[in-house]
Amino acid sequence: MRLRIAATIAHRHAGEVSQVHLQARLSPAATARQVVLAHPLASEPTGWQRSHDDYWGTRVVELEVTEAHERFQLSLLSDVNLTGIVTAAPATDFARLDAAGVEDSFTEFLRPTALTTASDADARVAVRLRQETPNPTALAEALSRELAPGPDAGVDDATHRVIGALRAGGVPARFVSGYRAPVGDFESGASAAGEIASWLDVWDGTWQGFDPARVSPIGDRHVIIGWGRDRADVPPLRGIYCGPEGAACVTEVQVTRLA
Repeated sequence: MRLRIAATIAHRHAGEVSQVHLQARLSPAATARQVVLAHPLASEPTGWQRSHDDYWGTRVVELEVTEAHERFQLSLLSDVNLTGIVTAAPATDFARLDAAGVEDSFTEFLRPTALTTASDADARVAVRLRQETPNPTALAEALSRELAPGPDAGVDDATHRVIGALRAGGVPARFVSGYRAPVGDFESGASAAGEIASWLDVWDGTWQGFDPARVSPIGDRHVIIGWGRDRADVPPLRGIYCGPEGAACVTEVQVTRLA
């Protein structure tokens, strides 16, 4: 499947801003699963930009704008071919997690963070379900069903909660930021509102993608932006500006199926 991602983030400040420096994590990642034709990020007003990959492998675009303004807009247009390549089938058990060196190698994805600390109740659920499920992917699914947040939960709440429970159960899990297309019919040429969402990768010898919010493995509606321990490692935008406090932010994502 080939998708076109058109994303816009607009900030309207409370008054004139004289300078902005931002880090944007919006560009789809180039992986074996994703072949990416990315167009440069466009900003209005314009300024200089440069890019690099951060510690987690996420593409970061740094932007600086020195023109005075009250409204700032950042736009991305990217075509992504989803190849359907799977690195390996899910493991059939937890055996690889007990191998020597796993705990040291994946310590960053086993330790809780401020956003992924499991409650005592969730930790007990994780320990129980690990004994009742055959492998890490099945555990992620079972936790997603049992710990599903309420209807008022934030966009990342399910991901953070299940990651915290998986780590409490001794299973490495990492946060994935990406674009998610809506469910339902999505024929070639169709366009629909998408979102900047999140899901997780669970490790069973290789990384397996799973979406706790939809309680399903990731598929051709998921376009990866990047990875981290939690959302704080993969914010769509982070930066500073010189001007009055307060800004209204509007994010729009449009996903078009090209083929």
